[in-house]
Amino acid sequence: MQSIPISIAQTLQQHILSGHYASGSHLPPQRELARQLGISRASLREALSMLETLGLVDIQPGKGVRINGPRGGSARMPRAYATPALGTLSPRQLIELRLVLEPGWSALAAARADDAGLRQLQWTQGQLAHALERNDLLAAAEADLQFHLLLAQLSGNPGLVAMARELEHAISHSLRLPFAWSGADDKPAREHEAIAQAVCAGDASAAACAMRAHLLSAAQRSGIDLDAPAADDPVSFCLTPSSQGAFA
Repeated sequence: MQSIPISIAQTLQQHILSGHYASGSHLPPQRELARQLGISRASLREALSMLETLGLVDIQPGKGVRINGPRGGSARMPRAYATPALGTLSPRQLIELRLVLEPGWSALAAARADDAGLRQLQWTQGQLAHALERNDLLAAAEADLQFHLLLAQLSGNPGLVAMARELEHAISHSLRLPFAWSGADDKPAREHEAIAQAVCAGDASAAACAMRAHLLSAAQRSGIDLDAPAADDPVSFCLTPSSQGAFA
């Protein structure tokens, strides 16, 4: 069952995509909008935060919530993500974190997943593809998240499962960023299909490589240049493969 914020975000997304809220216009004040929708302002703020990460709206303090429309996030830089457990991480740092963890748990999933788990993985991948066909960015982002979390679960490692749960909201934030730039692009579905095929074939190396390629592609779709040194880290290293196949 969907949470109230997700349900409200879906409703607002439909209004935006249908043109009910025109690009460049503003939503009603949050107090009034919450009253119209019959929800708390806290639930509304969470829904608006989801839409902002997808690039559909821009929350402007003191000015209201501006409608960007589809692919409206490509004109702005992705924002950092703050969490009590992790502190504040930039979009680049989130991708770096995921590049360290997710190829590993994908490889373990390829080695350990049972038939039921593989069927669930394929079904989840299909949900992403269907959501993108409908231009439903919220449903696509949710299916994307479930795919990545399921791979951690299929790794069979309790420590990795616990880490995935701890990182769930951070990963969810990171997953929405590419949609803000590229909209309902079918690349994520095709990349997930490559990962799922490798996992279902029991090919741990191919699963890790497919996941790494997917994360690097997602970074590009988010406007994140992993080859450039981090602004606050003069000794930053790159997580993209070098021409010799190792990491620079």
